[in-house]
Parts: sequence; C-alpha cells; structure tokens
Amino acid sequence: MSLKFFFAISGFYLLFSMFPLHAQKVSAPVHGKNFKMKCALCHNTESWHVKPRDIRFDHNSTGFPLLGAHKTVRCRQCHQDLVFSHVGNQCADCHTDIHQGTLGHQCQRCHNTWSWENRQKVYELHQQMRFPLIGAHAALDCQACHTTEAKNEYALKRVECSSCHLETYRQTINPAHRKAGFSLQCEHCHSLATNGWRPAQYTHTAKFPLQGGHAGLECNNCHSSGYSNISQECVTCHLADFNRTKDPDHQIFGFPTSCEQCHSIQNWESSPFDHLAISGFALVGAHADFKRVKCTDCHIQNRLSGLPRDCYGCHEKNYIAVTDPNHVQGQFSHDCMQCHSQQAWSPATFDHDQTNFPLTGAHQTAVCTDCHINGKFAGTPTDCYNCHQNNFEQVNDPDHVKNQFSHDCSTCHNASAWSPATFDHNQTKFPLTGAHQTVVCIACHQSGYTNTPIECVSCHQQNYDNTTDPNHRGAQFPTTCQDCHTTTAWSPANWDHDGQYFPIYSGKHKNEWNVCTDCHVNQADYSQFSCFAGCHEHNRSKTDDQHREVANYVYESNACYSCHPNGTGEGEGGD
Repeated sequence: MSLKFFFAISGFYLLFSMFPLHAQKVSAPVHGKNFKMKCALCHNTESWHVKPRDIRFDHNSTGFPLLGAHKTVRCRQCHQDLVFSHVGNQCADCHTDIHQGTLGHQCQRCHNTWSWENRQKVYELHQQMRFPLIGAHAALDCQACHTTEAKNEYALKRVECSSCHLETYRQTINPAHRKAGFSLQCEHCHSLATNGWRPAQYTHTAKFPLQGGHAGLECNNCHSSGYSNISQECVTCHLADFNRTKDPDHQIFGFPTSCEQCHSIQNWESSPFDHLAISGFALVGAHADFKRVKCTDCHIQNRLSGLPRDCYGCHEKNYIAVTDPNHVQGQFSHDCMQCHSQQAWSPATFDHDQTNFPLTGAHQTAVCTDCHINGKFAGTPTDCYNCHQNNFEQVNDPDHVKNQFSHDCSTCHNASAWSPATFDHNQTKFPLTGAHQTVVCIACHQSGYTNTPIECVSCHQQNYDNTTDPNHRGAQFPTTCQDCHTTTAWSPANWDHDGQYFPIYSGKHKNEWNVCTDCHVNQADYSQFSCFAGCHEHNRSKTDDQHREVANYVYESNACYSCHPNGTGEGEGGD
C-alpha cells in the first residue's frame, strides 16, 4: 500500500474523531464499529442516502482516482467490509482474473476503466502477436479460441488452424476430409481473409483442371467413391448421361464413349459434333439450332444411314401444307432451295426476276394468288390486260371499252400504280402544252379517241363564236386560232397588228384608239378600215392641197395606207 493512500485513510479517522456521531444512531451499523469518519464527508441533511456521484469525498487523494465506469460504482462494491484502509488498488483485487495469471494481471493491456469490453484494443494487441485477427476471426469472442478446455490459456503455444477446427475437419463430408486423408494444413484450401470457412479455394491438379461446367460442381459429384485413382475419362462420370440420352439414342446408334468427340466441358447439351465430316451433310441455319431441331427430327427411328439429303425428303409435309401458293396444285418443283433457305421455311425468297415477268412496283407486295388464280403457275400470261381486265372495263374517264383503247396497258399505266395514268400525249400529233396539260381527257375527246381533229376551232368553236371584240364570226375572222391565241390561255390574244399590218401599239397611233371599231367601222368586214372616221381631224381641202404634187393621189383610206403603211407623215420611199 502506498504511503499516500495510508495517510489519506489516517486523515479520515482523525477527521471523524473531531466530529462525533449524531445523537440518533444508525440502525444496523452498516459502517461498522470502527468507522470513525465525519458523516458530513458523505451525507447531508437533505438525504442520508446519496448517490456515489454526490459524495464529496475526494477519491483522488487516495492515489486511486475514480475514472470511467468507477465513477458510477457504489462505495461498498469495492469497500465491502467498509474497511477503507486495507483495500487493494489492483484490477485483480476487484475483478476475477479469468486468465488465471497467464497474462500477468496486466488488465490494462485489453481493458480500461470506461468499459470492460474493449474489442478494438484486443484487436490491436492481437495484431502484434503471431496470430493477427483477420477475416472471420476478427468478429469472434476471445473464448471461442481461448476455451475452458484450454483452461483459459491466453498465451497459447499452437496457432495451427486444426487446433480449433479439427472437429470441423472431421465432420466435413463434401469432400470427406478424413476419409480422403486431406492434410491438416487448412490454409491449403481455406483462407483467413475470408469471412467464413467456405468457399474453399483448392486448386485442382493440372492433369484435370476444373473448367466450364466442372468449375461449379461439388467435389462429391465426381469423388463419391474417393479421391485416389480417379479416372479422367468423361464416361466415368457421364455414363448415366450417355445411357439415358434419346436424341439421339447413343446406345442404339453405337456411339463411342469418348464424349469429347461431340461434347465440350462447357455443358453437356451443346455439342460441337462435326456433322459434315461424319455424314457429308453440313448443319447450317435452322438445322444447327439444336434447341429447335432435334437429331431425331431427321433421324427418325434412330436411322443413321440411307436418309434423304434433299429438302423434300424431310419437308414433304411442309410442301403439302402450304396453301399460298398451293405447291401441290401449282405443281411446284421439289427443289425447295429455289424459294426457301436453311435459315427458316418461311418467308420464302423466290426470285421472280428469273422468270419472264420480274416483279416491280406494286407487284412486289401482291400475294401470289392475285395473279396465279386457282394455283395456276405454269403458262401464266404476262400481259397486263390479263390481270387488269376489270380495271380496264370499269374506267369511265376515259371510257376504255367505248373508245376501244388498246389492251397494252403499259401505254398509259405503269407497275407502281394503276392510277394516275401517265399517257405521253407528246407521242401523238397533238402535244399537250399550256392549259391543255390540266384539261381532262373527255373535254377534247367527247366523241372518242380515234381521228380526233387537232385544229383549235374543233374544240374552241364556241369561244370563236362568242367573241365580240372583235366579233370573229361577224368579221369573218379565219379559224386559225393560233394566229392570235396561245395554248396558255384563250385571253389575252397576242394578235401582231404592228408587225403584220399597221402599227397601232407604237408610233403616232399608240394610245390614239380605244376599240377596234374606231378604225374598222364595218364590223362585218375587218379588212376595211377608215382613216377619217373619227381617228383624225382630216380636212380634205387641206389634205388635197398638201398632195398636189403626188401622182395618182386619191382622198381615200386605202390610198393613205398604200403611201403611209407605217403611219408616218412621210410617204413610202419619201415621196
């Protein structure tokens, strides 16, 4: 005991003697007869029972300061006999040493006054030893390894896995470690870094590495009879698979038991069997899809020899069942490859371009029976009218039947669509220009399409008759409409008065007239005209006087025009 602690206890006795006990004695003297200290050191007048944290005694003066959890402990838990001068200050004085001295009573190496459980400190201490706590070991309680059987010996001499895991070794049956004579060096297959005993990481021998489907198997799947003298032949484990396989039946076919010829270690179902090399018939397209096509689909009743190699030999039922087009009725060839491929029976890919009638335009989307009625394929005509007779007869603008149109539909129509038609009028004697391009056929071909006149007046007679300025009919205009009009529009006309006759749109006569009748006073005859009918204020006496020296002068309009054809004041030739 330290002197400091001794003197502190002595002070308690001295102080207690100076302050005698209260007149009312405490029943059942819990402090003992020899307790001579002053009550006020621990009690007060408000309550005799006080909590440890309210006691005013300075425990620091004893050399054992109350820290951590000690602050909440009642005095009597340590001072059980209320003898304060003879209490030890070592951890083991209050705390039973379950380690039985194997750790040298140095409790502070793993514990502290704040908490008896201090896993982090234990973890750090263990890292400095021969056996660091990693993986699943880091979460274990100390007693899991430092057991009662080991007499709580914490200074263990052996740290081999089998020291703790021997029973696990004995009980493991997949694989049976004991029976197989496995080494007790667990680290060969197991790892401290993992969070559990499993999974193991045993490296299989180089003679038989675990790959593909083997990698996920349990050891007992192959080692059910042991681990020594195990055959590496596939059939050793897969004989049952060999015997029960029915597609194809390996036993009936007499297949060899060298499974690797057809199967791989990836999985039993996927077979790299070289059908071409063995049979001379390559499996491609749908034939190579073993999920859709089974061996027995072709090898009926497990036949291996004498099987047909042409498509029809296996696909006769498909051939007969097809109705669009009906192969039987249409007497189709049994060479299925002309229309089908090995990728799939449908859709077919018959190349119509190899026939006399390549499919273009709308024909590419038509179903076979639209043209091949009643399943007739041989001798089908290739002219349009044969299929489109109904279309030909139903058209009324223009009426093809009435007008006896040619049955060569391609003259006006094309394969893209029946309508609109694209008849090239430019190939006729009357090319369509201007407004004629938008006129419906019947507007000109009211009486038919043969011997249709191409003169303008044949269609525009009514326009000719109804025109009043000038009055074509009254003036007996010629019916060569193109002299004044164009195909762009009937009006305005483009009669060239200046270039062909007399300049009225240029020179002195420009803007000097309003209507044709200003000069052509006789509307019944536009070949007649007058220079004096209101156009000019001619004075005959004056005009006569001006033309005295002009030979053959006559005061008459035609005479004026003969000398003044350009409407100028000078006569022709300057005379």
